Amino acid sequence: MGRVKLKIKKLESISNRHVTYSKRKSGIIKKAKELSILCDIDIILLMFSPTGKPTLLQGERSNIEEVIAKFAQLSPQERAKRKMESLEALKKTFKKLDHDVKIQDFLGSSSQTMEVQFLHRHHYV
Repeated sequence: MGRVKLKIKKLESISNRHVTYSKRKSGIIKKAKELSILCDIDIILLMFSPTGKPTLLQGERSNIEEVIAKFAQLSPQERAKRKMESLEALKKTFKKLDHDVKIQDFLGSSSQTMEVQFLHRHHYV
């Protein structure tokens, strides 16, 4: 059986979500471990399954408290900038897959006012 090209959107079927999560979870963990080793980076990966069960991966040399502290030391502007860079990369990937995506779709309603102002000033939105 060949691969099926999925449109990247929330799966409507709860059982399909569970199956997809189960199948893709190990692949994401494997890639994160490889990235950590190949690039000698700190990495923390936290995922919650559709049922709410958490999975936490720490790189071999990563300490969760140190990684969070390092992230917390970034200014709100730097965090917003890095978030937008990640979203732009995601948007480019979706375009390659022939999916039209708006960055606003990825920004939660809880985004801070300062972050939104920063994004507008730098024409990310």
